[in-house]
Amino acid sequence: MKKTILSCLLALSMAQIASAQETAASGSVKDDNGTPLRYVFILDAQSKSAALTDSLGNFNIKASTDSKLQFALPGYKDVAMPVNKSGAGLQVVLKETNPGAVKATDSVGANLTNRIEKTDVTSLRMGGQIAPGHQKGNLVGSQYFFDTFAHGFIVEPSGNIVYSSDNLLNFDKIRGGLLLAKDPKNIELVDWDRVKGFTLYSPAGVRFDFEKDTTINPTHFLQVIATGPKYKIYKLIKTRFVRSDYVNNGAAPHGHDYDEFVDDADYFVVDVQANKHMELSLKKKSLKADFAKEGDKIEKYLKDNSGRIDDAYLSKLGDYMNQ
Repeated sequence: MKKTILSCLLALSMAQIASAQETAASGSVKDDNGTPLRYVFILDAQSKSAALTDSLGNFNIKASTDSKLQFALPGYKDVAMPVNKSGAGLQVVLKETNPGAVKATDSVGANLTNRIEKTDVTSLRMGGQIAPGHQKGNLVGSQYFFDTFAHGFIVEPSGNIVYSSDNLLNFDKIRGGLLLAKDPKNIELVDWDRVKGFTLYSPAGVRFDFEKDTTINPTHFLQVIATGPKYKIYKLIKTRFVRSDYVNNGAAPHGHDYDEFVDDADYFVVDVQANKHMELSLKKKSLKADFAKEGDKIEKYLKDNSGRIDDAYLSKLGDYMNQ
């Protein structure tokens, strides 16, 4: 199988970045027979953003209006397309090329990783985890973000975006780190100091972003719930392993007859301009306190948006407060 690795050094002056306006670019990618192409890597070097297409070949990416998006997929010729004024409705066609051609400019190689284990990737599927203290028997939940490894890309501290179509990723919720599978029998923990953040795509094509903020936690990556020029909302996933506590004394058996991974989470709001970090509980009172400097705005949002405060609610709130 051909291995294609993209690595783009994103070095632009602050003046260039400041003058560029961003838009939400979207569209689809197909081959010259009209077949949608999945996992096409899309890069806008100017706005330092990237994305992958879903199973229908569709994509969404934040892009600078005066830049060109780069599209790449193993076995196909790369394409660069200007972002139109609206950023919507981009139709991209990739043509097949010599599948043996390799255009590798960088690698997620050994310089990025510290090997921690060698095991088959299938052992990371639901029910197959290797947990400290777990014996044979039922095991509920997972210490991993996805049941199987997923496509995605890595952002280095320099802003360099590293992607390989052959390398699959996952998030270890207990260690708090990024796992990389270079092949079915080689799983590595990516070196914490060499990663600024990473993005995972679920099998259904849903995007999940993770970033490092050592003020909140010095060892765990944080899931990005919302981000923008004024505020960021983070989720610190906390997973613990709980041993079976089942007791059967013949009269009143009680407890769980299985080991399990139990998920919990803490939430945080970061005032980007003031560099202020605030804890967030999933209550309206906490939201009012964290966004107090824009009291009228948060009051309006809470009035107009009822319902359970969860990740989806916070994502919409973050987008609203960043406007």
